Amino acid sequence: MKTGDVYTELNSRLKYPPSEYLRRILRKLVTPEEAKLLLQLPAQPAELAQKTGMDEEAAQRKLQEFMERGLIIRTSKGLFCFAHDMTQLHDSNLSSAEKWVDNELLDLWRDFRDAEWKQTMAGGLGDSYVQALKVIPAWKAMERSPDRGELLPEENIKGLIGGANPISVVPCPCRRSIRRCALPLEVCLHFNRGAQYAINRCAGRRISAEEAIAIAGEAEEAGLVHTWASSTPEKLTAICSCCRECCDIFAIGMEVGNIEQILQKSRFRAEVDQEICTGCQDCVERCFFKAIEMEKTPLSKKLKATIDESKCYGCGLCVIVCGPEALTMRLLRI
Repeated sequence: MKTGDVYTELNSRLKYPPSEYLRRILRKLVTPEEAKLLLQLPAQPAELAQKTGMDEEAAQRKLQEFMERGLIIRTSKGLFCFAHDMTQLHDSNLSSAEKWVDNELLDLWRDFRDAEWKQTMAGGLGDSYVQALKVIPAWKAMERSPDRGELLPEENIKGLIGGANPISVVPCPCRRSIRRCALPLEVCLHFNRGAQYAINRCAGRRISAEEAIAIAGEAEEAGLVHTWASSTPEKLTAICSCCRECCDIFAIGMEVGNIEQILQKSRFRAEVDQEICTGCQDCVERCFFKAIEMEKTPLSKKLKATIDESKCYGCGLCVIVCGPEALTMRLLRI
């Protein structure tokens, strides 16, 4: 294979249409010689050494480096594989240790997002790795809810965290590259196999369940929405805490108008007691989804919060900042 073709082949293996922006990222990430090694995967170290004429120990060291850089994953059978698709490469690479991520790389990923990925997401769910995200209600909001006993296992963030082993925290790959908000970065929680991968490649630090719960609480207070894409608690690999400015899935979905295809609402909705509401409007700014408006009511001259249930995603961020506790979370009973 000619040197000039290796990046085209890597682009193809990421199941993404030919892209000059993605090609620039790949050229930044790997040399032509490293690209040729990646194209020999999947393989175990001994097999890679045999294919390439490398010493087996050298092959093992290079594979470990590739993993630390977020370029490859290791399967349950011990095979090292190049990233399955563009989104997996994005998330793994951008959550790597600082020594592997410089400002030029951050800018290249941001340029790709603004120039191409946004349009890709506008046409659907991006690539095969992107799944519909599900909202997990903020725990601090559910503590105020009279319906908190109705939480299912997959809606109980404390339960999800407590049932995982190991647990790690890594930088949010989206906010790390887009840099359009000042919200917390070290809040992306990984669990089970996902956490072990982060730990093995020195990207995330191992943390206790108590520390993970505290991090999730800090994310809620900061105004981040908890989301996950797993089908069951047993398959949990990550919980994201998403913002409306930087998320490569969530935020773009709101911007291009297909958020309902991308984000699944929780079973809960915010509810306001207008007799208690003081009209402070703190909740309005917190709502990503523009589900809260201030309106006059027959019983008061003050504007009171009103909630459009059809727009509410049940994240609970508004409930957390409601000083008079006029807002609560209620199970949507259909």
